[in-house]
Amino acid sequence: MNAAKYWQGQSVELRALFLSAVGVPLAAGGVSFRVKKPDGAVLTVAASPDPARANEFVGVLVADQAGVWQVKASCQTPAPAVEQSTFTVMASLPG
Repeated sequence: MNAAKYWQGQSVELRALFLSAVGVPLAAGGVSFRVKKPDGAVLTVAASPDPARANEFVGVLVADQAGVWQVKASCQTPAPAVEQSTFTVMASLPG
């Protein structure tokens, strides 16, 4: 996952690709996204396999708060793993 910037109210696409120790994409299972919003609230975002990209998972949320969001993508198989990232949501311009 890459750090990025979005406007408040914008949809954010979360992506995860788990790699082996030698950098080969893994066929991961049991993938989920756990997101911590700027106010501290935690939510789970469904992760679905991306039909266009082998071994990659995607989830979508609406960035409803300005500030820094924290994302943890985890998988259960072939071995438990966690990937972490952040993104920033900027307040929408008035009007």
